[in-house]
Amino acid sequence: MHEHDGFGGLLAGLAGGGVDVVLLGQLVGAAFEECPSCQEALLTLVAEDAPTTAQLVELACVAVRETLRGYLPADLVDTDETDSPVPIGFRRLARASLDSDTATVNALCAGLAATERHAAARTATALFVGEMRAAGRG
Repeated sequence: MHEHDGFGGLLAGLAGGGVDVVLLGQLVGAAFEECPSCQEALLTLVAEDAPTTAQLVELACVAVRETLRGYLPADLVDTDETDSPVPIGFRRLARASLDSDTATVNALCAGLAATERHAAARTATALFVGEMRAAGRG
């Protein structure tokens, strides 16, 4: 795997709380550069790290809210919907990030199955990078 580290500076303010900012920057870089092999390998690593996965979901939600002027679509946070295309792990973390502190969201993320964290990280990456592109960042 080669490196995708062009987004570390953008994410530098996230350091602390157990978040692996370097890994997060590499994942965002791989996704932004549309490198599926690196993205998949990095998603696996992110999914193993609950605080980093939780932070990625929060970043995605913040980006969506910025684009939609404070609005977060119900599809992203509705934990009761059984037929949603949005993974349940993502929806649980997104909902918790609206009104819980970081420690609570991290604990919730740690309690998710690895496959749920992976799906949440994949969804968050797609949303975050999509919003970056829409905003002309990167």
